[in-house]
Amino acid sequence: MALRSHWMVKHVFICLKHEQPLIDLWREASPHTRYDTSQHFADCAEGILQGTFDHQVRECTDYDEWIDARLEHGPGSGWLDQHPLHAAATFCFLLGNALLRLELNAPSSIPTEDRWAVYQTGYAVASQGEAAVIQALKTLQQRTAFPNQGPKATFPLLYDRLAHDYATDVNFNPFKEILRQHILETWPLGAGDDLMGEPVEKRLFHSVITAAKETGVDQRRLRKMMEAQNLISPDLPDAWALFDAEAASSLLAELITFLPAKTFAETLCMTRSQFDILVEDGVLKPSLSDVDTKHVWNPQEGQAFLASLFSGAEQLVQAQHGWEHISKSAARLKIRPGEIIRAIQDQRLMSIGKHADFEGYAALYVYHDQVAALLGGEVQDATSIEIFAKSVGARQQTEFRRLITKGHSPSTKIRNSKTNAVQNYISQSDAEAFHAKFYTLRIMSSKFGRSWQRLSAELAAASIKPFSPGGENFGHIYLREQVDRHLEQAHR
Repeated sequence: MALRSHWMVKHVFICLKHEQPLIDLWREASPHTRYDTSQHFADCAEGILQGTFDHQVRECTDYDEWIDARLEHGPGSGWLDQHPLHAAATFCFLLGNALLRLELNAPSSIPTEDRWAVYQTGYAVASQGEAAVIQALKTLQQRTAFPNQGPKATFPLLYDRLAHDYATDVNFNPFKEILRQHILETWPLGAGDDLMGEPVEKRLFHSVITAAKETGVDQRRLRKMMEAQNLISPDLPDAWALFDAEAASSLLAELITFLPAKTFAETLCMTRSQFDILVEDGVLKPSLSDVDTKHVWNPQEGQAFLASLFSGAEQLVQAQHGWEHISKSAARLKIRPGEIIRAIQDQRLMSIGKHADFEGYAALYVYHDQVAALLGGEVQDATSIEIFAKSVGARQQTEFRRLITKGHSPSTKIRNSKTNAVQNYISQSDAEAFHAKFYTLRIMSSKFGRSWQRLSAELAAASIKPFSPGGENFGHIYLREQVDRHLEQAHR
């Protein structure tokens, strides 16, 4: 009696010889006895011989045969075989989970014993190559998605795992790039929108809906104009009727219709009182003055205003502890919202959130403690390590704190006005010293104008590893000198 090593791989579900599903023979909480196979086999030997553990046989799938052959003989010649086994098999599962949304309302509810079917669904497409994967993503998107819901709502598990769980695993980079490029080329994303954990820097495509918001032109009228110019397909709905934003910029500029205050505020998704306050604060100003009309607000300038606030924003699935809508944060500190907005635009306030459930100004959230530290007089000209870590995109905050406390980057001890405890804070000079010595993936991406996934893969290929003196883990922090030297040489 023996265990076949292939059966220990988490992506394997069946014995091809007997067509018997693989099951757990025992469960043991203690690691010391869990792997005592001789004792466990003795305990369940009689049940095995009597067929107690037998389940209903099922026909082996193409996926079952592929993974068994790969474990037995190594990679074949197919597209999936070009990728490491764990990454390829995981992608089959994630893609299958996404595609099952075409047939089921809740793919996540599939029982564990039926997970093999999810793998097979993904493999049936992925085994045909990259073009088949892209076509499947398009089909899924057209049948289940609305742009205002965001890509994560269309590809929930696939998007979440590739953007977060496997964000720094270079073996998943090809799959991440396929999804990222597909979304960039088929989604009307605007500046500041989140894409795979990073903000979009520039709008590439407009839909009829987004262009109508930007120009103030009635949606139906705008569509007729776009169709007359052969810029969109008459078969696509307004949400998915996309056209090149830069190519159409001159035409859209000519179509801009100035709006009255009420309509302008609605296009920015703010209440009239919020709008009036920002006008009083001088943050919003009409484009026309001294004219005998109420239509003085340029919708394009309104969208540019929102873009200036959401550049580099963190996507928030929900407003967890510490995040507040900008209006509420201002009210708590008894300051004007305009003060917070100017701090955002001046890049003095870096922790900005974009709530996935809302649009426009309604989605603008700030990390209240950082606002308090910067504008509320609690700790002037300094911020906590946690807030600074968020602002530079360092997600592994425990490791980042260790970087500071170990003295690899300076900090300043300041007495906390609330707790009276002396704590480490990051002053302006401390922040400048950090940026002079280190890069995070987010800062690197912003400087070089490329996705952090691509940069991460390129650095790994060049054997440039995160800063780790003595083998200690400080998260994905890179020495600036190493990165600059490599990228300058590589792109001469």
